[in-house]
Amino acid sequence: MTFREAAARTILVVILLGLPIGILGYRYVLQPFLSPETTFEVQAYAPESGGFSPAVIQVEAGKEVTLRFTSMDVTHGVAIGPGLDAAIDHIDPGEQGEITLTFDKPGTYTYYCTTWCSADHWRMRGIIEVRDPVNPDLLPQVQSDPVIEGLLEEGIDIDADHEGEALAIAPSAARGGDLIESVIVPDEVRQVDWQRTHSPAEALTILQTQNASYSDAELRDVIAYLWMLNTTSTVDTIQTYNQNCAACHGESGNGAGPAAYLTADVPAVFDDPGYMFSMRADVLYAKIRRGGMGTDMPNFGTLFTREETWALVDYLWLLAFEPTLNE
Repeated sequence: MTFREAAARTILVVILLGLPIGILGYRYVLQPFLSPETTFEVQAYAPESGGFSPAVIQVEAGKEVTLRFTSMDVTHGVAIGPGLDAAIDHIDPGEQGEITLTFDKPGTYTYYCTTWCSADHWRMRGIIEVRDPVNPDLLPQVQSDPVIEGLLEEGIDIDADHEGEALAIAPSAARGGDLIESVIVPDEVRQVDWQRTHSPAEALTILQTQNASYSDAELRDVIAYLWMLNTTSTVDTIQTYNQNCAACHGESGNGAGPAAYLTADVPAVFDDPGYMFSMRADVLYAKIRRGGMGTDMPNFGTLFTREETWALVDYLWLLAFEPTLNE
């Protein structure tokens, strides 16, 4: 073999071996490093079979990522929160759905199932840890909630039972609107901050002292109007309620959702105006965000923003004080 033949064979071997190595290296090492998008494959099983796999994903802030969900058994829905407005309504068995987004800031987010898939549906959650590429070991701590902290300082038992007074006539915000100009209502009772820290029953006590010529039923109508006046609930809020609350509490708030019989405690009945008249908005807010001890009520504080939670609370008043929704 001449030198020239040996050199040619060596070059050929280098090409035959080096080309595949180069392709594989680019595909699995260099391309993911250089690419602005990273795709995560997530398998979705019913909670009894493992839930989401993987259950924890780590991404970098400022980097576009795609989460591709595959339903492995039953139909699932997926949303990512809080405050991202990222969702897939339905993923049927064997099908895929994906969400592409960029997390602007480091923090912790939750991907969760939004379609009732089993008795433990609410347990179907996964975590996205969004890290600062400059300080990847530093993950922002969850901030305390001033509303919940305020209730604790006030000595309010968030888990206390509230039965309320049975009302012969359901309050009507519509009727209250016809009376609002003729009834004396102190300015503080009109304020959102006051309404969020006091029950409608407390407002009734105040209005009774200044409006002796009106019946309690009429004053309850006025209070229903006031509680509805500053509502922040929207069509999206209704969807959020139906996806996350209706399974136990019922779409109309009657406490008779398809999973109500599975809970350790009877679900709250939001279309019962007597019960709702005894409730404070900040307590409802705290129950949603923190969950209910011993009741199977899960926490939603990792799924919804504080504003979304207040909108949900406002929707509960609407279920109680707007009878047309309950028909």
